[in-house]
Parts: sequence; C-alpha cells; structure tokens
Amino acid sequence: MTRQGAAYISFGVSKRRYEELLNRCNQLLQPDTQEEQDEQAQVRLALINAFLLLLIGWTLFAGKNSRSINLLWLLALQDMDKLDSWSWGGMGLAFLYEQLSLTSDSFVASYGGYTTLLVVIFVFLLFYLLDRKCIVVCIIIVLI
Repeated sequence: MTRQGAAYISFGVSKRRYEELLNRCNQLLQPDTQEEQDEQAQVRLALINAFLLLLIGWTLFAGKNSRSINLLWLLALQDMDKLDSWSWGGMGLAFLYEQLSLTSDSFVASYGGYTTLLVVIFVFLLFYLLDRKCIVVCIIIVLI
C-alpha cells in the first residue's frame, strides 16, 4: 500500500508474517541436516527483523491510526550492527514532536507516536522541575 509517496504494510499482514516465521522457527528447533541448520539461521534472522519491524513501526513510531507500518524502517533493519549506534531517543522525540505539531491543525483529532514517552517526560518535569506536591495534585485531577 502506498500513501503520500511512502510504502506501508498493514499491521495484520506484518503480524501474520511474524507468526509464520515463529512457527517455522519452532519447527526447526532440532535441525537434522545441514540444510535445516542453514534454513534455521535464515528464519531466525527474518524472525528478528519481523519482530523489530513490529516493535518499531507499531509501538515506537506508530502513526495515529496504528493500522499500518512504514516500510522505511526495513532500511534501518538491513544492517543490524549499526542499530546500537542510532540515537533512538532523539528519533523518538523528533517523531513525537512531529505528531504533536500535526495536532495543531484544526482538522486533526488525534496524534500518533509513543505516548508513554510523553507521559514519562511530563511526570519527570512535574517531579523534578516543579514542587513535588504538584504530583499529588495532578494525580488527583487525573483520577477525578
């Protein structure tokens, strides 16, 4: 599926592919031949890529509809050795900031992104930068 010049895959298709790879990997737990060992190595790598694609595209960098995953993330997963050198926190904050800025348009009703990160930042600001008594007041307001 293509939208605004970018390629997307639906969450359901991606999840089904992950489950297929997981089932095949479980079948190859005890490889008997060299071909099965080679297939096991390939399936494990594909399984890891499928899981990371789900994690990145559906959780950390989810759009506001959370029904599709941008296939741009497949490019990031091509070289697994470089993943630890990426600034994941900076990318997450930039994506969240972009999603929040989109909500300033009057026709946008919701936003995407990893909202748990937004909550953590909000609690951090309340706890460390403001008076700690504000947390109690905010929790009471949220619960009401």
